[in-house]
Amino acid sequence: MGHIVTDHTGGNQPTQLRGDGSIVPSGLEPIKTTTDSSPARTNNKPVKKLEFPDLPVLGPIPTNGASPLFGVQHKGTDAIMALACNYPTIYYKRFVGSLRKFGYTEDIVLAVSPVEKMKPGVEAYVKETGVVAYGFDVDCKGTDNCQLQNNFLGYPDPRPYRTFANIRYALYEYWLRHYSDNSYILILDFRDTFFQANPFGQYGAYSQRTEPKYDLQMYAENYKVKNIGICVFNSNWIKTCFGKPALDALRKEAVICSGSTLGSFPAVKHYVRTMLSSMDTVKCWLKGIESDQGYQNYLFYNGHFNTAMGNATLFHQGYGVVNTIGAMNGYRVPKDQKGPLDTFWKIRDKEGYVLNYDGTRSACVHQWDRWFDELAKFIDANLF
Repeated sequence: MGHIVTDHTGGNQPTQLRGDGSIVPSGLEPIKTTTDSSPARTNNKPVKKLEFPDLPVLGPIPTNGASPLFGVQHKGTDAIMALACNYPTIYYKRFVGSLRKFGYTEDIVLAVSPVEKMKPGVEAYVKETGVVAYGFDVDCKGTDNCQLQNNFLGYPDPRPYRTFANIRYALYEYWLRHYSDNSYILILDFRDTFFQANPFGQYGAYSQRTEPKYDLQMYAENYKVKNIGICVFNSNWIKTCFGKPALDALRKEAVICSGSTLGSFPAVKHYVRTMLSSMDTVKCWLKGIESDQGYQNYLFYNGHFNTAMGNATLFHQGYGVVNTIGAMNGYRVPKDQKGPLDTFWKIRDKEGYVLNYDGTRSACVHQWDRWFDELAKFIDANLF
């Protein structure tokens, strides 16, 4: 199983350790392990170009599929992607508006409701903010048991009826066709995310990137209050999908949130293809599991996102681009272990912005809705 370790002398090069029953790509070195809250970082050495099959994981290459609404096309540089159907305009303002406020001018790619089903004001707002918006609808048999409609891929969905958490990876795969080796991609949950900076700012301008690299980043929930073993949801997802031995091996590991994954184009393409291939094989939704998070945790800790050209990196909560803060206010957290973000956790500055533990403002804040009473007014008054 893979643990991420920070070398406090400055090395910071995570690799992968074989565990019972795990599949570890060749060419990777063993590592030490840690469960502290230190950040984890890769060495970011340039890597050779990764080659992928032209075909999607399932089905032929789409040639007559959905196009963006309203004439806004992909720039093909960097992209932030999310499934954003059925939400009112205020959620678009918090997500899209905060991105634009802090200077992000590249692609925001969203699956939105068909025009005739949009909430009031949504059409005007996505036009105004230059969103690459895809009209998205599904055919369903019951609740959260759906397929893509034929007009999205341009042919019948090659996968069976399944949950939205699974369907969204087919959207990512479809959209990734518009990007290239030097692109950076951030895949996010939509409803509970806002921005305080350009999340790709540290990577420089697209035009200045000269060599592709394998850089895949995942983000953990707070380890002090939550790990896989004590979380009834995450432990059930892994046990039901992959078996009790798989869960037992991961009980003490940090929970990785599947609602935020960032990386270079080669890495995100490998990530999406790996998630889809596992879903196609394991089919957790047939076992009553609606979430995609069990896949993400199992696959990361068993080395499936690592390649001989680079490893996936896990950032502990409060480090890196995405700060996932929901677990810190979970209803199962003992009262003496939680309190306000400013006075108890001490991660808000005097102006109200959410901070990483190094005192810098978090570029992206995820699961903020668990702190709605503390954050909603600040967001709506300052971030768009």
